[in-house]
Amino acid sequence: MKFKPRTTALAAAFVLMGVRVAVLILWYGTDTASLRGDWIDTAAPLTAAVVCWMVARQAEGFGRRVWRLACISFLLASVGQGLYTYNYDYLHAPLATIWPSDVLVFFWIVPAMMTLFLSPRDPDSGFRWLRVCDFVQVCTLVLAVELSQIYVPSRWQAAGPAMQLRAVHAGILFFGAIAVSFLVRGWLCQNRSARSFFLRMGAFLVVSATVLNATLYYQASGHYQQGTWTDLPWTFSFCLAIVLAGTWNEREDSSAAAPLSRSLQLLAQFSPLLIPAVVFPLVLRIAQEQFVWSVLLVTLSFAAASGRLFVLQNQLLVSSRELENNLALLRGITEGTPDAVFVKGLEGRYLMINSAGARFLGLTPPEVVGKTDAEVFVPEVGRAIWERDCRVLQSGQTNTYEEFGTAAGVTRLYLATKGPLRDPGGKVIGLLGICHDITDRKRAEEAIRQSQEKLRMHIESTPLAVVEWDLEFRVAAWNRSAERIFGYSRDEAMGRHADFIVPPQLRQHVNQVWRELLVRQGGSRNTNDNLTKDGRIITCDWHNTPLVDEAGRVLGVASFVEDVTERVALEERFRQSQKMEAIGRLAGGVAHDFNNLLTVILGYAQVLADKLPAGRLADSTVQIKSAAERAAGITQQLLAFSRKQVRSPRIIDLNDIVLNLDSLLRRLIGEDIEVLTVPARDLGSVKADPGQIEQVIMNLALNARDAMPHGGTLTLETANAELDEAYAHDHQPLEPGSYVMLAVSDTGVGMTPEVQARIFEPFFTTKEVGKGTGLGLSTVYGIVKQSGGYIWVYSEPDRGTAFKIYFPRVEQPAQTPGVEKHPSGAQHGTETILLVEDDPQLRELTSSALTQCGYKVLVAGNPEEGLDKAKAAHRDIRLLVTDVVMPRMNGRQLAEQIQRIAPDVRVLYISGYTNNAIVHYGMVDDGLWFLPKPFTLAALVNKVREVLDASPDAAQSARQK
Repeated sequence: MKFKPRTTALAAAFVLMGVRVAVLILWYGTDTASLRGDWIDTAAPLTAAVVCWMVARQAEGFGRRVWRLACISFLLASVGQGLYTYNYDYLHAPLATIWPSDVLVFFWIVPAMMTLFLSPRDPDSGFRWLRVCDFVQVCTLVLAVELSQIYVPSRWQAAGPAMQLRAVHAGILFFGAIAVSFLVRGWLCQNRSARSFFLRMGAFLVVSATVLNATLYYQASGHYQQGTWTDLPWTFSFCLAIVLAGTWNEREDSSAAAPLSRSLQLLAQFSPLLIPAVVFPLVLRIAQEQFVWSVLLVTLSFAAASGRLFVLQNQLLVSSRELENNLALLRGITEGTPDAVFVKGLEGRYLMINSAGARFLGLTPPEVVGKTDAEVFVPEVGRAIWERDCRVLQSGQTNTYEEFGTAAGVTRLYLATKGPLRDPGGKVIGLLGICHDITDRKRAEEAIRQSQEKLRMHIESTPLAVVEWDLEFRVAAWNRSAERIFGYSRDEAMGRHADFIVPPQLRQHVNQVWRELLVRQGGSRNTNDNLTKDGRIITCDWHNTPLVDEAGRVLGVASFVEDVTERVALEERFRQSQKMEAIGRLAGGVAHDFNNLLTVILGYAQVLADKLPAGRLADSTVQIKSAAERAAGITQQLLAFSRKQVRSPRIIDLNDIVLNLDSLLRRLIGEDIEVLTVPARDLGSVKADPGQIEQVIMNLALNARDAMPHGGTLTLETANAELDEAYAHDHQPLEPGSYVMLAVSDTGVGMTPEVQARIFEPFFTTKEVGKGTGLGLSTVYGIVKQSGGYIWVYSEPDRGTAFKIYFPRVEQPAQTPGVEKHPSGAQHGTETILLVEDDPQLRELTSSALTQCGYKVLVAGNPEEGLDKAKAAHRDIRLLVTDVVMPRMNGRQLAEQIQRIAPDVRVLYISGYTNNAIVHYGMVDDGLWFLPKPFTLAALVNKVREVLDASPDAAQSARQK
């Protein structure tokens, strides 16, 4: 069980005083009270010794040493009291005789006196000769006092009262001097723990000396009686010692051991040397009676003093060497550091500065010492530095701050740490400073800061979303582009798990990608759909890179995100356009080849029909011709889709075409479908082929009819439209501008997105087999594109479909259609015609037909052959009939070369497939003659005659073209 000194001391003191009072009350004035009181007085210092020992065990350093010495003193006091009790109460020895306990009357305080020579700054361990010398000195002094006052025979020859009075006088002087020494030591001591000890011991000694001397005085006067109340103060004095020791607390010391002033240090070091001066007069008085003891005490006193001087001198020598070593070490540190180290006096002059500090100033240390800042810096800078130094000195606190210094024409930035320089007593005697040149570091920090700021600005201004994730897949960084793309502000996004921008169906996949990122080397690139704050689905391209430190640990993931929703849509539209273009080329090529075949079929069917009499064979030729004409219609649709059809555009009003078709559409659509025509007022004009526009309306109307098997409403609407940048951005490749809209809508079954993606492909149809060719909408698409327009379809299943067509609006008024002229009369002639056609069957048919009409025909199977024949007969040739599309040389190039040989030759182009040779944007160049395939023989001979009979002005215009 662990006892606390405070509690134990208070309890022990209370018990001792209570027992002492009880003994006096029960046996007052009797020998029993005296005997038992003396044993209580023996137990009191013993208890004080125990309490001191307990306090010493819990104390450290100085407290442990002084309380151990106090414990020894109280233990000696207890032994002396025990010897006194034995001699007086058991041996009944007279008071006027020398007792063995008399040795301890003064000697018991010697260990406590040794504490006067101790300091809180002394080391805790180690043997110290200085303290041995001091102990010998104290022992010598106490023995000298006892011998001079008690153990001299002449002193005992005096009467008992006189001897007791002499002891009183000696006790007052001795214990009074010791008590005063403790009080003065405590008053001068700056360490609060030490001060508390010395003052407590001084208070105890004052009380103890008073009680002891009072007791001796009463004994000398003859009024002293054992076993009465006069014995109680003796017990009280040691109970006071118990309380003072038990209540001492080392935690009272909150400050470090402060050094003594120089005068006090001298007093502490040399006061023991005064002891021989006290011992010598004391023993001189008893030299005749106690010669041996006198010589021995004087010798010991002077030997101890000499030893102390020797030890002190040796310590000073060692301390001096240590000081020199420390100064050398300090000098090496200050001179070896690249920082400026300096000391200034209270007036601001440099007392010391190292070489680095002097170099900062462009001087040497001797040139700086003794000068002020105003003398080594620019005056303004020097005054500013001194003002800051004064504030440090006034506050007494160490401060660190940045300051500029300009010396030798160079301005540098320093990190200065300045604090007050204090003497051993704590008084401020100057200023200690350390300055580190941070100019280069500040420049580097500023460069890093600017770099970081640029990086931050780059991250904030980049069009890419920059997102950083921690290891829990939560948002750790979120830039402005991320706010723009996803719609969440930085505050809304920070700390949230990535699921808030990932569609539910993709979260498992995204989490798997995240786990792979944390374990693999390098980053990844992923394209997937994401959610925005307003619920939209966008497509984003993610570039993910793990953030790995130097130890290889993954700290997070940085993602650069690009919204590619528009790009993906554009790519899809581009792929669709490429697919439509490829299909168009295929369809155009097929139509071209079929036109050649159909021309031959139609031609020979006409020949058979003209030569066969009426009958079954004649009817068969009619069927052949009819089938060929239907096939020609299909090829015309293919050409329309591929935008290779020759057209004749003019300025038209869409309202006129829509209204002219109204009655026809009502008959074709049926009575169960309501037809609504909504023409716009003041409708603008467009430039297009009216026949092709009619074909567009008819195809869309018939397609709408098939989508409403149970009836519904068909609406034809026109309107002026101003399409802005926003609309054009959402409907690329449409250009913003003025348009005329033609809308055809129905309330039919509608279409799914998958069907809408393919409706303009040739031969694609959702109708039953035999109910459609799949060319209706592809023809519409080709005509609209060839006319420079745009078409969009809007449809939902079971809600209906609307086709919106936008034609560029023109400022010219609509043209009135003219009367078409048809040739009449015989179409025969005798002119020479050069025929160039690479298809052998079509070449044979055309040559035969023209020959039968009386023309002289020169036939060539390729441009080179045609050019050779033209050179041979250029004076006779009046007309060149040539195919447009031929290998190695087209018809236009052939005509140009022949007209260089024969300028008067006229040219008729024939083709079932347009190209840029004579047709631009689907229109035949003005002034050129053209016959599209497939054609009948009648159309051929009529066109040949028309060209030959044309006026000279028309022929000249054709040659110029």
